Amino acid sequence: MKQTTHGIQRVGWRILVVGILLAVLLNAVPIGTVSASLTSYEIFSLQIHLPEGARIEYLRLYYYDSNPSVDSIAWITTYDGAGTTTDLINVKSSGSGGYGQALSAYFEHVVDNEAATYVLNWRPMVFDSSMRLMGMRVAYRLSDGAGGWAANYSYLHVAGCTFTPRSSSAEWRYPGVGGVYATSWDHFLPFLRK
Repeated sequence: MKQTTHGIQRVGWRILVVGILLAVLLNAVPIGTVSASLTSYEIFSLQIHLPEGARIEYLRLYYYDSNPSVDSIAWITTYDGAGTTTDLINVKSSGSGGYGQALSAYFEHVVDNEAATYVLNWRPMVFDSSMRLMGMRVAYRLSDGAGGWAANYSYLHVAGCTFTPRSSSAEWRYPGVGGVYATSWDHFLPFLRK
């Protein structure tokens, strides 16, 4: 009988502790969209790995844009390890109709993994759910082995939720309906400082 009572007491304490932790988390974690007092030029990035010698030709941006006043921008950057960065191509979301896609202009860049690291970047320009990154797709051609390029494209598909903010002053959100968007830590910092 004593073990049963002790077992019940242990379960009671666990429920109490879990309840307290849940209450703290619900007060500390913001629910919904927040406008930021920080700059809206936060950048989200993701390192990518493409086959050596492949020729990149297009970047496609998949987005949600319901903001009529600004567009988000996506681009590919190379880093050479010595401090030099090169932006290869960019593409912008357009309009305010919601879900869409945009294709960059045609360009040619041959991948050299020994000389550079390749990174996809996205800048939302706003800190709310009116601008979301759904994903990106890099179109490239492989060498045909005879000095030319394969007739068909190969693709690197990247989901928006895999990108992370470069700055620790920004946070990303997944609204449960696709894409990620930028928000601010400022909303819940007062709760954490209590």
